[in-house]
Amino acid sequence: MEEVVIDKKYSDFIEEMIEQVSSVLPEDINTLQASYLKNNMKKSMTLMASSINDNEVFKVLDFKEQCFYIQIIAEWSFHKEIDLFRSGISPKYWKVVMNKIWYVMWEVMYACVKNDAPHSTTLSLVERFVNRTYNEAIEELKEQEIIDDVVEIKAKEQSNIDKMAREIKLAERIRSGISLSFKRFLLAIIVGCAITFIILKLKVAGLIGILTFILVYYFLPNNKNG
Repeated sequence: MEEVVIDKKYSDFIEEMIEQVSSVLPEDINTLQASYLKNNMKKSMTLMASSINDNEVFKVLDFKEQCFYIQIIAEWSFHKEIDLFRSGISPKYWKVVMNKIWYVMWEVMYACVKNDAPHSTTLSLVERFVNRTYNEAIEELKEQEIIDDVVEIKAKEQSNIDKMAREIKLAERIRSGISLSFKRFLLAIIVGCAITFIILKLKVAGLIGILTFILVYYFLPNNKNG
C-alpha cells in the first residue's frame, strides 16, 4: 500500500502519541504485540489525519480540534487492539475487527462534527458504537464458525479501558491512604514531642493539664451531639 503523506504538524503529534504508549502498556502484552499495536495506531492516526485534510467538514476545524479526533482514533485503537490480544481470537482476524471499528469511528465523528456536537457527546457516541461494532464483529466470527462459544464469551468480556480505569482508581485510593497515614504519623510525632516538653517543663501540673485537655476533647463532641 502506498505510504500516506501528511503535514509535519500531524506526524509530530502522531509520534508524540506513539511515544506515550510504552508507558501505559499492560504487563501481559509482549514485545511483538506492542510493536503490532504501535504500528496499527500510527496507521490509523495517519489515515485519520489524511482524511481530515481531504474532507471539507473536518478541514475547517483548527489544528487543536483536529487533534482531538485523531486522539480518539488512537485511544480506541489502543484499547480494542489489547482486547483482541486477550480475546483468544486468531491474530489473522484482528485486522478484520479493527477495520470495522475504525470505519464506524470515522462515521460517528464525521456526523458529530457536521452537527456541531459537543466533545462529551462525541466521546459517548464513539464509545457506544465502538463497543457495539466490536461485539457485532465477534458475533460474525462466531456465525462463520471461525471462533467457538468459549472464545466468543471471552472476547466479549474484554474491556481494557474499564480495567485501566479500575487500576487508576485503586492507585489513587492507595496514594490517598498513604498520604493520610503519613499525616497521622507526623501529627503523632508532633503531639508526642509537645506532650514530652510540657511534662518535662511543668511536671505534674503539665500532666494534669494534658489529661484534662484529652478528656474535654473526647467528651465535648458527644455533648454537642446530645
